[in-house]
Formats: sequence, C-alpha cells, structure tokens
Amino acid sequence: MKALQVMPQMVPFRTTSPANGKHRFPREMPPVGLHIIAELYGVDPALISYVKDVEPVVESIVEEAGLTRLQSYYHQFHPHGVTGIVLLAESHVSLHTWPEHGLVNLDIFTCGDPAQAQKAFELFLERFRPASYRHLQLERG
Repeated sequence: MKALQVMPQMVPFRTTSPANGKHRFPREMPPVGLHIIAELYGVDPALISYVKDVEPVVESIVEEAGLTRLQSYYHQFHPHGVTGIVLLAESHVSLHTWPEHGLVNLDIFTCGDPAQAQKAFELFLERFRPASYRHLQLERG
C-alpha cells in the first residue's frame, strides 16, 4: 500500500474575540486527544459495499484498539455504500464508503491515550488494504 503525501500538521486554532474581533491563541494546554482524518483509496468494493461486511470489521477494530464502545449505527445506501458511526467513551469512529470509487473516508477521534487512535488507524489499513491513502493527525485541545 502506498501512502500519499501526508497532509501537513495543523497549526494551533486561532479564535476571535466577539468583543474586539482580534485574533488570539487559546491558553497553552496539553493535548486532550488525537484526531485522525483519513481517505483510503483503491479499496476492494467487496469489502466496503454492505453493512453486513463493514460493521463486523469496524466493531472488531474498536475492540482490538482497546476503545470503549457505547453505541453504533450503520446505514446501508442503495445499491451500495455504507455510513457508520461508533460512539465511544473516548469520542468516536466514523466512516463513509463509496464502493464505486474504492473510497473510504475515515474519522477517528479519541481522548486519552493517542496510541489507541493510532492502533485503530493501523487496523483499518490492514483490514481494508487500500492501494494508497492520505491522512491528517490533529492533537486536539
């Protein structure tokens, strides 16, 4: 699998004060979570067309990454394609598939141990086996 150019690390968010409209940076604080946003290209459509195939993969990844599942919801598009979200105690995992393009858009956000988000992302790459991918990692907080 070929990694495409990784999107650059984001700079800290700037906020605007409603009172004066000037930009200011939030107070310095340690990150509270890791947010991984990814696009997986060249995924076998047979892996990502139907909820019956996608749901067990996502649920097993959540478990193997040591995340705490609260609730899940998956929607089947017709004739094919899936949207799914897993609400976690740590935040969420969501994905959207376009089998006709071999595309999976993936969002993993966890608070606490960033290794759990990294592990989940690695497992998605192993299971969906994209020909290439690109991703962005944001330290949140």
